[in-house]
Amino acid sequence: MDWLIAEIRKIDTFRSLSPSDITALAKICIPANYPPRKAIAQEGLDAENIFALITGTVGIWVDYGTDKADLLAVREAPCLVGELSVADQLPRSATIVSGTPVAGYTIDARAFRKLLEERGSIALALVGGISKLVRSSNDSFVSELRQHNEELMRANAELTNAQRQLVRQERLSSLGKFSSMIIHDLRNPLSVIMGYVDLLKLRLEDRDGEIYQYVSQIRQETSRLTGLTSEWLDYTRGEIRLAYAPVTVEKLFDQLHENVKSFINAKGLTVKWNREFRGTVLLDFNRTLRMIVNLVDNACKACSRGGCIEISANQDIDHMLLSVKDDGIGMNRETLDHVFEPFYSASDRGGTGLGMHIAKSIVEAHGGSVDVKSSPGVGTEISIRLPLRV
Repeated sequence: MDWLIAEIRKIDTFRSLSPSDITALAKICIPANYPPRKAIAQEGLDAENIFALITGTVGIWVDYGTDKADLLAVREAPCLVGELSVADQLPRSATIVSGTPVAGYTIDARAFRKLLEERGSIALALVGGISKLVRSSNDSFVSELRQHNEELMRANAELTNAQRQLVRQERLSSLGKFSSMIIHDLRNPLSVIMGYVDLLKLRLEDRDGEIYQYVSQIRQETSRLTGLTSEWLDYTRGEIRLAYAPVTVEKLFDQLHENVKSFINAKGLTVKWNREFRGTVLLDFNRTLRMIVNLVDNACKACSRGGCIEISANQDIDHMLLSVKDDGIGMNRETLDHVFEPFYSASDRGGTGLGMHIAKSIVEAHGGSVDVKSSPGVGTEISIRLPLRV
């Protein structure tokens, strides 16, 4: 009897019973063993026994044996199972199936109810065990419910985002087709204007005169418009087709200086030119030039009058490193997170919002990478890595 009492005390519900109560309970326990996958109690039938399991595991199933079968819980010995139906005297609400070999005791339902009537402490222990089981089930249910709600919220957010992206892509597709037609119509007259401006510059003898400066300004702004139309065309195509050619950094920087000097001088900015790398690299000259002009233009817009911009070209093993650094207003975290998105612009000085997007596209088309570092009130540095060989 002592070993039987010791085994029954392993079950949490009966652990605190007095010696006389546990002895009375032990007298109505009958040893039982069940092989794996054995249904030891059937859903819908009256409860004839409860089960004091000492070793093994059982599964609690509803609709067991049908295509709607659902596992509600897994109980691991030592534990008491089947007690709810004995307590409320209703048919079983679930089927109990052994998962592993199970050893323990069956307790006759009628004998157990009589024992509950005679010994209130056992009834109180059973109520405590059932209460603990219900609380555990509630916690598990709430946890699963929260998990399902979180999954639904994530799925809803993903669906909303996908829908937003689809609408945006459809709008951009329509805009792209429309813009492509307009751009082709704009490029021809711009080319004519640039041609006549170049002829005027050739015929003007006074290179320092006021008219020559006006013509040069027209030439530069017309070139700027041509660059903007090229940006739009690159974007509407969705891809960038590169025209590779050997280019020296000296030629690139000389042309860059020519293209940006007017808006640099207009703000009285100081420019530091760092040309540590003076080699030759294969790249698309016009697109790379336009990209760097855009970066310098952005830097000029960010700087206050009298600010400083540093433009550098260095070499890192098999890469050319280009950078444009300014001491301007800088960017906050939100702007940095969206800096490469098309049509995004945090500036109040105008622009298409395509400059950084196109710059990144051009760099990646060359097989390179671009990085942006910025802090409000400190300035911004755009770093570009371009492979020296294609």
